[in-house]
Amino acid sequence: MDLADRAGAASVRAEVVTYFTNQTHRMDYPHYLAQGWQIGSGPVESACKTVIGERMKGGGMRWGEDGADAMSHLRALFCSSDNQWAAFWSKN
Repeated sequence: MDLADRAGAASVRAEVVTYFTNQTHRMDYPHYLAQGWQIGSGPVESACKTVIGERMKGGGMRWGEDGADAMSHLRALFCSSDNQWAAFWSKN
C-alpha cells in the first residue's frame, strides 16, 4: 500500500468513526428491543416482497421508472393500516 492509499484509507476510517460516534444515540438496540421495536431488516425485506414484489413482478409485466414509482406509492398506501387508502381517495 503506497502513501496515497494509506491517506485515503485513513480518511475513510476517520469518516466511519465520526459517523458511528455521531449516531450512537440511534444504536441503543437493547432499549429498542425492550420497547418491542423491530431492529432487524427482516420486516422491511418482507414488505418489499409482499407490498412491491407481488404487484410489480407478475408474469409479463413491464414497468417504466415513472410508472413503477407511482404504483409503488399506491401499493404502499393500499397495504397500509388505519384505512389510509380510503382517506387518500376521499381527499383526492
